[in-house]
Amino acid sequence: MPPNGDDVTMAAEMIAGASRIVVMAGMGAVDAGAGRACAELAARCDGLLATTLPARGLFHDDPFSIGIAGGFSSDVARENLGEADLIIAVGCSLAKHNSDGGKLWPKAKLLQVDVDPVTVSQGVIAAQAHLRADARLGAEALAETIPQRATNWRSPELAKAIQTRPADAAEFAPEPGVHDPRDVVTALDQAIPAEWQLVNSSGHCSYYFAQMPRRPQTHFLTIREFGAIGNGISFGMGVAAARPGDTVVVFDGDGSLLMHIQELETIARHGMNILFVVLNDGGFGSEFHKLRAEGLSDVGAVFGRTDLAAIARGFGIGAEVISDLADLPAKIAEFAKTGGAAVWDIPINDKIMSPVIRRAHPEGGK
Repeated sequence: MPPNGDDVTMAAEMIAGASRIVVMAGMGAVDAGAGRACAELAARCDGLLATTLPARGLFHDDPFSIGIAGGFSSDVARENLGEADLIIAVGCSLAKHNSDGGKLWPKAKLLQVDVDPVTVSQGVIAAQAHLRADARLGAEALAETIPQRATNWRSPELAKAIQTRPADAAEFAPEPGVHDPRDVVTALDQAIPAEWQLVNSSGHCSYYFAQMPRRPQTHFLTIREFGAIGNGISFGMGVAAARPGDTVVVFDGDGSLLMHIQELETIARHGMNILFVVLNDGGFGSEFHKLRAEGLSDVGAVFGRTDLAAIARGFGIGAEVISDLADLPAKIAEFAKTGGAAVWDIPINDKIMSPVIRRAHPEGGK
């Protein structure tokens, strides 16, 4: 579906009137192969790049990609989206979480490029203007129409900040014997081979695992079905069945894995090549963080640190409790040689609350 010429002219005028532009791509852009066109459009208008959560990693190698736009946005992304005066959403459904309930880009108008554009999505005004078109054809038409803009926002300083600043800079007191989940994810991102297939489950841990900016969208599956936990193991099995020659890594939480842990037997029986990396906080993290933040009892959400490694061995697969993150490169190299299935149980500090919950419960998150 090519865009209408008059609509392209309208959109180009909208772009000309904006000074801080972010080109945001969703799964529609992924499916249409619009990544290169979006990057060219952002470069021509001195803009930045972002993606929805499911499309994360589409611009993993672009120095001016600020990553995820939504509840999982990094500190740098939130700061720059807060400065934006125009968001060009290419192939995005514009769900409520994408704009963090309308708070993520308070100064910006939104131009939607989509075959089925919407004005209101999930009770929030999603877009003020529309370019009805295939995501790639629409982005290409805009990039061909607008003039090259002088570099201003795309500074070396911003590129350095994108590359070096942590996704979440909040400080928490360390506790002995457990890890900061942010340190776990950084270590994993540095050690896991680029060609492995990664699957991010739901739950409190999913925010942390999403912060792997080096990972391309083609090798990182984000699960957001209903926001429910417990489905990571089944999605991982699906990826392993579809890509039998690849190594699959499933990122999960202890409460989520326990919901369907019996499927480890299925995985072992079928010889699936899956490594489970589990953040073990001794309970249902999203729930006990919210309860604690509101001053309520967490007794119904805390069940203790289950010995997941022992359970995995009972099903006849490999298992480790990761006590030292410095061991991860060697352990990953060994798993690459042996393959098969394994569960790595990583105890984490249950006092560390994700920024998603801290924003929702600001008093308790202090």
